[in-house]
Amino acid sequence: MREKRDFSLDITNIDSAVGFARELLQQCQCSARDQVRAQLFTEETLVYWLESAGAGGMVQISARKRFKTISLFLTYQGSMANPLAMDEAAGDEAEFRFIGQNILIGLSNVSYNYENGCNIVIFTLKEKSDNPLAAVIFALVAAVICGLTVNRLAPSLGANLNASVLTPLSNAFFGLLKAIVVPFLFVSVIASIFNMENVAQVKRIFRILFGWFVGLTVLSAVVTVGVGVLYFPLQSGAAAGAGEAGIWTQIAKMLFDIIPVNMLQSFVDGNTLQVIFIAIVTGIIMLVYKGRFPVITKVISEADLLLSTLLDAVCSLMPWVIFVCIFSIILSGQGKGLLNSIGVAGLICVCYLVIGLCGLLSVTVIEKQSPVQYLKTIAPILLIAVSTASSSATYATHALIANKQQGIREYLISFCIPVGALFAKPFLVPEIFLITLFIGQFYSLTFSMADIIPMILLTMILTIACPPTLGIGAFLFTIMFNRLGIPLEGLAMAISLAMIMDYLGTACDTLALNISMLHTEHRLRETEKTTAVEISNFNLIP
Repeated sequence: MREKRDFSLDITNIDSAVGFARELLQQCQCSARDQVRAQLFTEETLVYWLESAGAGGMVQISARKRFKTISLFLTYQGSMANPLAMDEAAGDEAEFRFIGQNILIGLSNVSYNYENGCNIVIFTLKEKSDNPLAAVIFALVAAVICGLTVNRLAPSLGANLNASVLTPLSNAFFGLLKAIVVPFLFVSVIASIFNMENVAQVKRIFRILFGWFVGLTVLSAVVTVGVGVLYFPLQSGAAAGAGEAGIWTQIAKMLFDIIPVNMLQSFVDGNTLQVIFIAIVTGIIMLVYKGRFPVITKVISEADLLLSTLLDAVCSLMPWVIFVCIFSIILSGQGKGLLNSIGVAGLICVCYLVIGLCGLLSVTVIEKQSPVQYLKTIAPILLIAVSTASSSATYATHALIANKQQGIREYLISFCIPVGALFAKPFLVPEIFLITLFIGQFYSLTFSMADIIPMILLTMILTIACPPTLGIGAFLFTIMFNRLGIPLEGLAMAISLAMIMDYLGTACDTLALNISMLHTEHRLRETEKTTAVEISNFNLIP
């Protein structure tokens, strides 16, 4: 399928051009989150070309669908004008808009080419998939019914079926997933740094915003550890051979282990912290020498798309894997342990409640706003997030409410919301940490406090460092399980729980982002007032 239409490059045609792009994506059955990104990018690209070349040119918009990949083409014939690059002389507001938009773009795949006098921008998306939660619930129910039926009618068949079919199938899947995780982690971290390439130029605002992100993540970690220690039985320090000194030894070992001795060995061993360290250093070096290594940059970008697509393909099999693994658990007589997962879900909700209340308390103290009135203001944003489990789907509504009702300046919104999509994930901490503890307990593993502290530090690093992408649950749990020695068969149960909690977790992370953005605006206004007073006092000096 390939549809196209030409538009005159004029300010009055931008709305109709964006509307046509939306119609094309809807015909291609594109997901709502990708439609929002593509429409925003289409508008920004047309405005950029209009400002660069002036009115009078022609822009062609078209779409192509191949297999499950959708490509949106924007073509403008004229002098070279790359909308993915920014003029060095751009002002602060333009710079903020560019960085925020570039991050938003980076969450999808965008490429620019200049061929035969034509500027060609290709925005690559994916076809809308079926509701993953419905597929997971269906797989869980089907596995339980099949397992109970076999145990009841043919118990001797169950053991043979488990050993000869179910276990080899699950081992093959988890082996493939394990092979993808480390290289995907490496290229995705570097790609994230690419998208943040100009943050150094706006470090003051980024520092304030990121400070709130980290603060909420630390708060989340403290609450999560407290709840986890109270709920899950920990091995005593004496039994584990680790007291207070053992805790600090574990932490020191974890920190020093980040620096690799052999870079290749880090990938072979699957040492995720070392891989993150190598990726960060590599990304920073490539930014310092920006433009020197275009081939390497293109390879990293293409590898990120390739591995992301491969991870999506592997994770699309997850409902079948969940069916196989839960079926195997029922046949092996461990089905009663599944009921405990209800308690873990409740435990995660308790953490969400405590962290959310702390966030609302900060709104009351710092912004002098009523929590009830504040929640009424952002209720439409939270409803979209909880119904779609997508922070991107909230972008337009979030930007409108933040600007019109909360008084946050536009360029700050354009910067904060995309940056928040990368870093504002404090409510992912209890989900990853408590589910990991639960699965470890399910496989009869016990942890001491000397294990808990490095675990929560690793969880915090992963939730901040890893990009928001489909399959991220399997990705994070694979890293945690490999490091802690938890059998990968537990991924099926962990991912099932995570997907169910993802809807509420996304709404809570959106709440955290809005609170951080609101406090950042407050801090900027206070700084501006202080600066204005200092300038006024300076002018009064005779």
